[in-house]
Amino acid sequence: MLTGSDLSEALASLPVQAHSGVAYRLIHAKYAGSALSSIGSLKFGGRYNPPQAFEALYLASNPIAALQEVNAVVQTETGLLGVKGPPRILLSVDYQLQTILDICHPENQSVLETNLSELIAPWRPLNAEGIMAPTQMLGTAAYNLQSIEALKVPSARDLNTYNLVVFVNRLWANSSLRVYDDSGIIDAQLP
Repeated sequence: MLTGSDLSEALASLPVQAHSGVAYRLIHAKYAGSALSSIGSLKFGGRYNPPQAFEALYLASNPIAALQEVNAVVQTETGLLGVKGPPRILLSVDYQLQTILDICHPENQSVLETNLSELIAPWRPLNAEGIMAPTQMLGTAAYNLQSIEALKVPSARDLNTYNLVVFVNRLWANSSLRVYDDSGIIDAQLP
């Protein structure tokens, strides 16, 4: 992957797209009151944001991917297997974003001098050694451009799906995220 100003310049040269749709998020039930909070990613980091740097809200392209991303289910030879865990809530999040950068696209990966293997590689071991993962460098450079609201990235758990990494502090005026809940129990939206 490119680094430094080369990475920033390459990111700035790539096209962004507006898109609206539904994405999914799995949260612990105890966080229902703050369903769209991304404070955990600020504190602990994530694949595309280093700890203590900036907030990133991670959403999955489908409900199964959301379960896989947090290891609530795992793929086995015989199919999906549930994993014992605390009570969780699966959220449907309606989104409308103006500037999404598609990192799933092979041509964009080529411009950034990265590939699928690098994008889905384990990042936690690097952080444990005090090293920022390449994906975290990518996320940081995209966030610092201030013009990108979200990254569309390959899922490390299911290569047939993708995730959205939303920079909640970079949302444009016409952009929004809202938890769909016709019962009225969870009323969460950004901005």
